[in-house]
Amino acid sequence: MPRTSSGTRPVTLRDIAKAAGVSINTVSRALNGKPDVSEATRALVQAVASRLDYRPNQLARGLRQQRTATIGVVIADVANPFFAEVVEGIERTAYQEGYSIILANTEEDQDREARAVRTLVERQVDGILMAPAQRSDETVRYLMQRHVPFVLLARFFEGLDVPAVVNDDREGARLAVRHLVQRGHRDILYLNGPPYNSSARLRLSGYRDALEEAGIAFRPEMVLTTDARSTGGYAAIQQALAGGLEFGAVFCFSDYVSFGAIKALRQAGLSIPRDVAVMGYDDIDLAAIVEPALSTVHVAKTRLGQVAVRMLMGMIEGSSSRSERVGMVVLTPQVVIRESA
Repeated sequence: MPRTSSGTRPVTLRDIAKAAGVSINTVSRALNGKPDVSEATRALVQAVASRLDYRPNQLARGLRQQRTATIGVVIADVANPFFAEVVEGIERTAYQEGYSIILANTEEDQDREARAVRTLVERQVDGILMAPAQRSDETVRYLMQRHVPFVLLARFFEGLDVPAVVNDDREGARLAVRHLVQRGHRDILYLNGPPYNSSARLRLSGYRDALEEAGIAFRPEMVLTTDARSTGGYAAIQQALAGGLEFGAVFCFSDYVSFGAIKALRQAGLSIPRDVAVMGYDDIDLAAIVEPALSTVHVAKTRLGQVAVRMLMGMIEGSSSRSERVGMVVLTPQVVIRESA
């Protein structure tokens, strides 16, 4: 009788083969998803493996396949709830695929990003998922030169045809500003992110698209650049009020920026949305519970992480059976209307 993990010897493929009445080679092919095994035999082998509490030796298997069953995840800001939800989708899907993750936080710093990626490559991860800081494409080019499988998260570089999973940021911004216009607003202040950020550039384009559709002239002074944090939103509203800008609505690069904007507006004695409507972007969990509940653009953050993992797995395994293609996958945004706009 084979001994399970509670005994002194782990269950082997030979044990499963003996119990199932098939060859060791059949057991190996059934458990590794090879195509030349009947469904009945595969089901039998899997049932026996489960009954015997078989646990594959990931290290030995990795050595045979020249893999580590580990992927690196390089995130621009783990304190940002947007990325926390993306990582949740990554970790859950990687686990289902039999992979572990190593998480690195760059805090939007290009040098930290470069060090993190080089460390992960030295650790021989099978692939990398990365939300790039975007001050430079140097790290992406390094991965391309080293032939390391990778997928970009939420951001991309114009002119570089590399795998990425992103939100349709231009369309999301257009829908958000169109909602404000439909509510009667014409003086719409936009608090945008850093200009080197691909999402910031696309959301600015969407903002301009919505104004043009409504016959509203674009005014450069109505666009203020922030650092994409709540402190940036707070400072931008103070700047706008001190500069005498007149506006009845504020569209923000992110929900985080919106929170800072709301605080500054309230301190100025303005009511939301009676005096100023506020629209965010991302739809993080906090957006639904702040006061007033934030109207925003929903980004499928968990799905973004899930799709990215499956894309990366297809690249690692060289499989054409994966549904997600290697290229750019663009997720569709939705406007979520709550109390603030």
